[in-house]
Order: sequence, then structure tokens, then C-alpha cells
Amino acid sequence: MRILYQLTSPMDRTLGTGEIARRRGVLQAAAAGGTEVLCQPVGEGPPAIEGAADAAVVVPEMLALVPRWEAEGYDAAIIGCFSDPGLDALRERTAIPVIGPGAASLHLAAQLGSAISILSPSGRAPGKVAARLRGLGLADLFASVRGVGASVMDLASQKPGAFERIVEAGRACREEDGAEVLVLGCMSMAFLPGVAQRLQAAIGCPVVNPVLAALKTAEMVVALGTGHRVPAVLPVAAQ
Repeated sequence: MRILYQLTSPMDRTLGTGEIARRRGVLQAAAAGGTEVLCQPVGEGPPAIEGAADAAVVVPEMLALVPRWEAEGYDAAIIGCFSDPGLDALRERTAIPVIGPGAASLHLAAQLGSAISILSPSGRAPGKVAARLRGLGLADLFASVRGVGASVMDLASQKPGAFERIVEAGRACREEDGAEVLVLGCMSMAFLPGVAQRLQAAIGCPVVNPVLAALKTAEMVVALGTGHRVPAVLPVAAQ
């Protein structure tokens, strides 16, 4: 099984190839036996997706890479951003299963608790977050979205103090908003070393890491031989 983690920034020119290799190592260490995970950056785009405008810029870059996904024989592709930019458009262009980590992690969280809070870099636009959960059929489980007071690039560069801010925001979700499960709403946040396990220990509730939720969803979809598009099968004549 070969799974592509499609980065949504030209990370080779921003954080460097060493960070790409580190992220690939995190994914590969979590992958099942027999699964190979590879990471590739987009050719052009903003250093990080900090909002809807950045997401709109990167979608054409990913669409242009779809023929490469197919030529290189990937069994599934993961979009490397919690907001799942271009998910529907990418699925229209390929029969390869395309996994959105935001959707994958939120649906997993729905199986772990009845009140979901999302930790995001800024915490802005809670109305948009609520609308997204409505689109996923999870509106009744939305507790809150809280910012951790750090940009995506702050988190990506592992700026000192980031984890402490995440814990502070997570505690507020738990104690003030009634959250039963937390979701890390940023892939750079989710790639911080051991972040979900450390946060669970500090707060005492389940924490869903979208990096791992997306990886395991991709493995499951491939192993089951299904996806968002399957060949038409003619009905078997009654015997």
C-alpha cells in the first residue's frame, strides 16, 4: 500500500526538506506494516494555509498534481490541511481515494464523545466551523472552537511555548465549554512531537490527531477496497 501525504505548501522552500522528512517519519512510524507513506510539497503557494484565501490559492496547485499521483501508483492521497481544501474537486479528478483529515478526525471524534471542541491556531470564525460540522452531519456535537494564540507557521516551526498555549485552550474547552473530546484543528499543531498523548494526559479527555486519523482512514479505505468512486457493477442474473 502506497499513501501520499500531499503537503499544501511549498515546504521545501519554507521550512526545508528536513521538516518534510520529519513529517514523513512521523507518518511512517504510525503506518501499518506493508504501508509506505510519502510526502510531497506543492510547487507554489503560501507558506501555510492561514485562511480561506490561502486555501483557494493552493487548490489549483493540487489539482495539477493529480496525474502525478496516478502515474506514481499511489493507492490513496491525504490532503495536508485540516480545512480539507479542494476535497470535492480532487475527488472528481481521480478514482484514487482522497482523504480529508478534517472530516476524518471529526467523524472519529463523534465516536468518542457527544461534545466536540476544536483547537485551532487563531480560533476565528466559529460560525464557519459550526457550518462545517453541519455539512458533516455533526452540528449537534459542536461545543466550541478555541484559538491557541499561535499562527500555523509558529506551530510548524515549533515556537517555544506553543504546547503550553494548547493546554490552556484545551482546559478551557473542557472546563468552560463542556467538551468531551478535543480535535487538533491544524496539521502543524498535530505534527508537534507527542502532542495528542501529552494533551490527553494534561486534560484528561480524548484528543484526536488529524494526521493519524487521516492516515488510518486512508489505510482502512484501501484495505476495504472501496472509496468515493467505484466501478459500476452489472447486477448478477437471478439463478
